[in-house]
Amino acid sequence: MIAFCYYNSSISQRQRVVGRPQLSGRGKRLLLATAGVILHACTPGGDGPPPSIQRDSAGIKIVESVRPAWGNPAQTGSADPNAWRIDPEPVLDLAESGTGDAHSFYQVRGMRRLPDGSLVVLNAGSDEIRQFSADGGFAGSFGGSRQGQGPGEFINAQQLEVAGDTILVVDRDGVISVFGPGPVLIRETRLARRTHAVHAIEAGRLVARIVPPIPELGRLTRVPETLRTYRLDGSGGDSIGWTPGYEDYFVGDMRIVPLFQKKAVVDTHGDRIFTGSSDRMQVEEMTATGDTVRILRLAPYALTVSEARAVAERDARLDTTTPQGRPMPPRFRQLIEDMPLPTTRPAYADMIVDPTGAIWLRPFRGMSEGGGPESWLVLDPGGRWLGSVEVPEDFHVWDIGIDEVLGVWHDELDVQHPRVLRLERDGE
Repeated sequence: MIAFCYYNSSISQRQRVVGRPQLSGRGKRLLLATAGVILHACTPGGDGPPPSIQRDSAGIKIVESVRPAWGNPAQTGSADPNAWRIDPEPVLDLAESGTGDAHSFYQVRGMRRLPDGSLVVLNAGSDEIRQFSADGGFAGSFGGSRQGQGPGEFINAQQLEVAGDTILVVDRDGVISVFGPGPVLIRETRLARRTHAVHAIEAGRLVARIVPPIPELGRLTRVPETLRTYRLDGSGGDSIGWTPGYEDYFVGDMRIVPLFQKKAVVDTHGDRIFTGSSDRMQVEEMTATGDTVRILRLAPYALTVSEARAVAERDARLDTTTPQGRPMPPRFRQLIEDMPLPTTRPAYADMIVDPTGAIWLRPFRGMSEGGGPESWLVLDPGGRWLGSVEVPEDFHVWDIGIDEVLGVWHDELDVQHPRVLRLERDGE
């Protein structure tokens, strides 16, 4: 059976909603506009077949898009009026909303908005969470590290996650610190060692990505990750599946990131888990028990890498220096020169599922492929390919809300600016 138009109106079930707990009039209008775009995306046009089709296979819905619903400006000569847009002029810049050390950032590893409108930033350079009011005023910090590591302090904070008004920080060796409003440390718990990341799902649960001990399987290895679900108190740990993980390259006691490295991506929305291997332009949706319910696919997406491009990527890697500014050690140079040249590129480098259920895919960009703005691919909550949204140059996205994008902009001196940018979903 093939269906040309399907839309799930239950689009706002996610616990970690970015933005205000109650939608303003503008937010409600944006949701209506989003629904309008979704319906537009699955409406057959007069210029050939519909952009997306849906079919069932063994109880799994497959949504396959053959072209973006918004159209290609290079072909039409003008931008689609339904296309979404990110305004590069910041609504808020936390590096400029105040003075002092609290507004100087280094190694930001996460930025999220809480239901009360405040913002939290994981500043890994100081191993602390900094909290700011909705208008950018510094409200305080917590975490930090010291010799002996007391309760609620971090040694090497890796990830910031938010579940409603609960803040979770992933430290090394699978230690999770859980903070309630205040912030108040509720508990510290240890999940499995080598926990790579956690993602909140409904009913006070988490899905954790666990990297097993790396086996000696050869020079180019893909290290799989196990997916386990936990409660916020650390109980559970039920295995619900796995992802292909990431590629690594080993020779003896040396390891290095391979050229055009493929990595699995994971995000959540409500009680659903979204995964992708990056081997193809495809995302899989599963339940909290690990059952696959949908496969979302962009069919005509070319991922071939020419030999010339692969060589250019290898040369760019060889031109880099160590963090101390010294030339690369000869053993590492030889390791890079001996690596196999890839024939395909990753389909994407990251995935974020926003509060409406729309799926954003960040394109992969190699070291040799220059800078400039990024064009994230967007699928609507029904799984149809809408088109691309341009992200400003030198801006790293950490989260996407109803009408805002949270991330860090790097200026010409590589100073980090955590920013809030306006997201326009109605094409205005």
